[in-house]
Amino acid sequence: MAVSKSSQRVTAARPTARTVTAATALGFAVRGLAADKERKFLSDIQSDDADVRYAAWSIAEQMDPEVIPELSKLLLAGKPGVRKAAAEALTYLVHSVGEEPGAEKRKAVVAKLIELLSEKRHKTERVTALRHLSLLAEAEAVPAIAKLVALPDLREEVAFCLERIPGKTAEEALLDAYEGAAEEFKPRILAALGHRRTEEAVPLTLAAMQSSNIEIAVAAMKAFARIGARPTGKIQWPAYEPLSDWQKIEYADSMLRYADARVEKGSPGEAWPIYQAALEREEEHWQCAAIVGLAKMKTSQAAAAIFPKLSSPNDKVRITAEQAWDKMKS
Repeated sequence: MAVSKSSQRVTAARPTARTVTAATALGFAVRGLAADKERKFLSDIQSDDADVRYAAWSIAEQMDPEVIPELSKLLLAGKPGVRKAAAEALTYLVHSVGEEPGAEKRKAVVAKLIELLSEKRHKTERVTALRHLSLLAEAEAVPAIAKLVALPDLREEVAFCLERIPGKTAEEALLDAYEGAAEEFKPRILAALGHRRTEEAVPLTLAAMQSSNIEIAVAAMKAFARIGARPTGKIQWPAYEPLSDWQKIEYADSMLRYADARVEKGSPGEAWPIYQAALEREEEHWQCAAIVGLAKMKTSQAAAAIFPKLSSPNDKVRITAEQAWDKMKS
C-alpha cells in the first residue's frame, strides 16, 4: 500500500521509543554527574584538610545553585574551618552571578537564598541569606524578604537588605513597614528611607519630626534632610532645646544639608533663610557650615553675607570665610 508524503512527514517528526529512551537516559546521566560533583564538593568543604577545603570553595562558582541549601547547613558545623569554608563558598557563588542581572543562574541563586529565609532554618542561615540577597535581589524577591521585618532578631538585616534592593518596590515595603514597626525600630526604617532618598517618604518624615520620641524625631529630621525634596506644606523642625549635645550637632547638620540640597536642585531662595539663621548663631560649626553652603551659591547676596565673617574673632570661622571668599572669586 502506498504511503502519502504527509504520512511520511508525520512519521519522521514523531520520536521513536528508542529515541525517547536515549534522551531520558542522557538526562539522568547528566543529572547524575552533577549530583556526584555536588556530593564531592560538599564532602571536600567538610574535609579535615585545609587545602582540600580551600580548593573546594575556590571553585564554588562552578556549582549548581541546587547546592546552596546543603552548603548553608554547614554554616552551623562544629568545626570552625568547615564553617569558614562554607561561608566562603557561598560568597564565591553569590559573587559569581553578581554581574549578570536577569541571567538564569542568578535567578536560581536568588530563589535558593529565599528558601533559606524559612522559619525552619537557623538564624545564622537566614541572616547569611539576607546579606547575600542584599547584593542580588530585585523587586520580585521583596515580598519574601519584607515579611520578616517584624521579627526582632532579623529586622535589622531585613532593613539593610531592602535598603539596597533597587526600585520602588523595596521603598514601598519600607514605607509599609513603618506604621507597624516597634518604636525602637522606627528610626532604622527612617534612616533607610533617607539613605535611599525616597521622596514619597517626605510626608512621613515631616510627621515623625513631631514625635514625642526624640530618637524618632531626630531620625526623621536626618532622613528628610537627606532626601532634600521640597514638601508641599511648612517644615516644622523638632524642638531644639530637649536635644542632647550630639543631637544638636545633628540638628544643625540636617538643616544645612537640606539647604545644600535645595541649592543643588536649583532653589537657592529656599536655602537662604537657613544659611542666614545659621550665620547668626554663636556656635562655630553652624557658622562654618553656612559659609561653605553660601560659597556654593556664588551670588552677590551670598558674598555680602560672608564678608563680615572675614574679620570674625573666631579663628575657624574666619579661616573658613577666607577660603570661601577665595573660592567664590575663582
